[in-house]
Amino acid sequence: MAYKGSKRKLLRNIEHYCEQIGASTFFDGFSGTGIVGANIRSKGCTVTANDLNYSSFVYGSVFLNGYDPGEVQKHLDIMNSVSPKDGWLTQNYSGEKERKIRGTNGRIEKRPLGFTKNNAAKIDAARDYVETISGLDEKDRKALVFSVVLGADKVFNNSNDQKSSLKNWSAGSKKDVEFLPPTLVSGPLGQQFQGDILSITPKADLVYLDPPYTHGVLYASCYHLNDSIASWDKPELDGSYAVPRPKDICFRVNGQKAGGFYSKKSATEAFSQLVRDSECKQLVLSYSDAPRNTLTIQELVDICAKHGEVYIESLEHQICTQPNSLNKISTKLKEFFIVVRKG
Repeated sequence: MAYKGSKRKLLRNIEHYCEQIGASTFFDGFSGTGIVGANIRSKGCTVTANDLNYSSFVYGSVFLNGYDPGEVQKHLDIMNSVSPKDGWLTQNYSGEKERKIRGTNGRIEKRPLGFTKNNAAKIDAARDYVETISGLDEKDRKALVFSVVLGADKVFNNSNDQKSSLKNWSAGSKKDVEFLPPTLVSGPLGQQFQGDILSITPKADLVYLDPPYTHGVLYASCYHLNDSIASWDKPELDGSYAVPRPKDICFRVNGQKAGGFYSKKSATEAFSQLVRDSECKQLVLSYSDAPRNTLTIQELVDICAKHGEVYIESLEHQICTQPNSLNKISTKLKEFFIVVRKG
């Protein structure tokens, strides 16, 4: 699944922190694609996870609770052969449209909207089919929804996010959409929540946090199609964007704030609350050293140091034993872990 800040490359590092304290329970506060929780569950931990976006709630629910593969495959076979349907997705996100191109003094060009008409119509038909199945177990329903979202992601005409579509149709976007079963993860059953992390008290042997603390990376905007397909609520759209967005997530247009982690003052308060209230032996915070971060790594360390013993490691596990002298860390290293030993 395309996702900014994916933690795929950090999985072994996160495992290391679980092994370090012999963790049997794990909390992922910003679960995203669910890949961290899925991996930690497969290692034998009981995982609890949370994310604000509904599509992430679906991913995590599938990874942490599983599904009946035979039942899901039976419906996937139907979904892959169902007749295309001119529905909400086809009408709003397929083919091409004329629009003004930024930085060209108002020049108008015809650009792709996101999906070929054939793929959009197949996605419409498959997603509608899921809604018609009666007596379907909720675990299996979520797995089918996950399959539709994943299939759509693979043929969307941008591999980075859903805020825009590429100038020309990519090779991947022209392939026929296919609905495949999600990865089936083994391990203890877990629990996935959807909501504001600040309304939850993280409780586990190890609490892992990777908050969206970079200006401009608003996940509700970046992956709005995933949410719309997952919920299938067919929201009212603002067509002024390169790829139409649901009106309720047009933050600047609506005069809304995107969340507590996107400004310096609110991020300081939010991190302080999270670290203070987390009930755990060890808390691990990912930090990517990016120029648009709301808080510096030093500021995060200062917050964390009020609530436990702090040390810092790079992706390569080069330990900085003096977190107050962060200038000693190589400037070439971009990914860090702030580790707080609380108990």
